Order: sequence, then structure tokens, then C-alpha cells
Amino acid sequence: MPDPESQQTATEPLPEKVFAQLTEIAALLSLSVEHYQQQAQQAKQTAQAEMALSRRSLIVASALLLALGAGVIVFWGSLLVFAGYLLWQATESVPITAALLFILQLGALYWCWRNVRYLLKQVGFKHTLAQVKGLFRFSVQPAGADNVNRSAD
Repeated sequence: MPDPESQQTATEPLPEKVFAQLTEIAALLSLSVEHYQQQAQQAKQTAQAEMALSRRSLIVASALLLALGAGVIVFWGSLLVFAGYLLWQATESVPITAALLFILQLGALYWCWRNVRYLLKQVGFKHTLAQVKGLFRFSVQPAGADNVNRSAD
């Protein structure tokens, strides 16, 4: 049994069919433009958020570097002198005391370096770049969709 809708379109004159199809295409283009504008707005918001986080991370990293450069010298120097005195009193051996102080100093420097590296990794615009790339590829897949398979916590 033929579809009544297909019979109706078969009886319509050709210019009306073309006009209906053009109207449908215009509506789809309008929706595409709105979707593209929403993606562009989200990319802008992401860029602003990443800029704020990057600025904050750089400020904190700079403060940590200043602390490492100035405050650590004074505090760490006095701590090493005190620890060295206590170790020397306990072991009465200069080489053992020096070796233990050296290991203590290396551990503290490693901890500081690891924290500075973490903060500097927070600087960047990888989410904004992913969204901008998505805009230029005209994809409907949102940025970060590669993380869809993550388990929900």
C-alpha cells in the first residue's frame, strides 16, 4: 500500500517541492549556525577559565621559586646546622653526619622540584585548543569526548 505522504509529494508541483526543500535546508543551516555559535562560546569560556588557572598556577609557582631562593636558604641553613649538631652528638662521626645531612638535603630538594613541576604542568590551554580544533573540523563531538569511557566516581 503506497504511503499517503509520498502520494501527496508526488502530486505537488515541482517548484513547491524545491521551495519546501530549500526551506528545510535553511532551517538546518540555521540550527548549524546556532550550534557553531554555542561551540564558539564554550571555547571562549574554556579559554577564559584556563587563562585564570594558568595565571594562578604561574603566581603560585613564582612564589614557590622565591621561597626556594630566599626563605629556604635561611631556614634550611639553620636546620642543617641544628641537625648536623644533633647527628654529630649522636654518632661522633663527621663523615656519617655529612652523609646523612646530604641525603636529607637531596630529599627536600626533590620534594620542592616535584611540586614546582606539578604546578607548571597546570599552565596551558589544551582544552581550549581541543575545542577550537573541533570548531574548525565542524565536528559535533564535544571536546574531551575521548574521556567518555571513564568510570564514574
